Amino acid sequence: MTQHSISRFDLHHVADFLPYPFIIAEVIDGQHLNTFINESFKHEIGYSLEEIPTIEDWYLHAYPDPTYRDNVIKVWDEEENSSKKTGIILVRKISHVTCKNGNKKWYEIKASVVDGLHVVAFIDLDKEIKLQEELKNINSNNDRMLSVLGHDLRAPMANLIGITDLALDHDMSQEEFTTYIQLINQQSHQVLEMLETTLNWSRSNFNDIQVQPEIIQAKTCIETTLAVYKNTYSAKNISLTVEVDDDSTIYADKEIVSIILRNIISNAIKFTPKNGNIRIEYRNNLLQVSDSGVGMSAEQITSILNKTYTSTRGTANEIGMGMGLQLVQKLAEKIKAKLAIESQLKKGTAIQLTLE
Repeated sequence: MTQHSISRFDLHHVADFLPYPFIIAEVIDGQHLNTFINESFKHEIGYSLEEIPTIEDWYLHAYPDPTYRDNVIKVWDEEENSSKKTGIILVRKISHVTCKNGNKKWYEIKASVVDGLHVVAFIDLDKEIKLQEELKNINSNNDRMLSVLGHDLRAPMANLIGITDLALDHDMSQEEFTTYIQLINQQSHQVLEMLETTLNWSRSNFNDIQVQPEIIQAKTCIETTLAVYKNTYSAKNISLTVEVDDDSTIYADKEIVSIILRNIISNAIKFTPKNGNIRIEYRNNLLQVSDSGVGMSAEQITSILNKTYTSTRGTANEIGMGMGLQLVQKLAEKIKAKLAIESQLKKGTAIQLTLE
């Protein structure tokens, strides 16, 4: 037995006892062949040697997205060529690997050449990178909430202070007093709604909401929600129609469904002009809230679904944060419901929620 084959045998033997996944390969007749994978590789990443006999097969399985695969290959080749100039072939790259079971995991992939054999090790960085992404999202959420609280809540609070200052500094008639009370009531409801949406949006982002499904009476849930907004839609003389069978039920988390309903109905009222109409329907696990409001463009819908939407004012200059439908989208995912938005500018919007 030659010294080369002994070293190869020893390398295989050692690799099988290491906790990291390993691939050992050789270039034979100009072809990059994988000649050995260790037990950790089979257990963790899942592919057999028969499934990835060459480096090309590995790339196809590990990086099914062509664009991402091409980028990985390009960067890897550049790193390898640069390494060769130093006389020591050592390449390192962090990439998102698709395992055989379909899961995607972050690995730092280290490759070196030992006695003509290409040794490739996979260091699992999935938890570390996901933790970094989570911390980044938390910081982003904090910044977003501070921006909302600093900008969108300042205006209604200033209005409340201004109204109360006027009330304190001037003698007023009963009619003026009633007008001021109505303004204070309206502004207070808006501030409360924004605070509630902010807190729920924050909780949904921090994964603090625990899903507890139960049987909900659909009509009762919808009517309870509408009662909260009765003064708001009555002030705009909006005609409201509810089409829900008395015995219709929803099996989902009651709190989450209530939050979703409040946000969808609030948006419909906000963006429907005076004397408009809103229709709420629920049948066959499909909830739809449609309105005759200002509608949205395809670009606006896309920005909502991509979570990049910013606030706009309602038809009566109501304040908004741009979080309402994004919150609905996040909460729908938590109860495994599907959200769909159909809208046309100046014609209205229909929000559909398909529940399991």
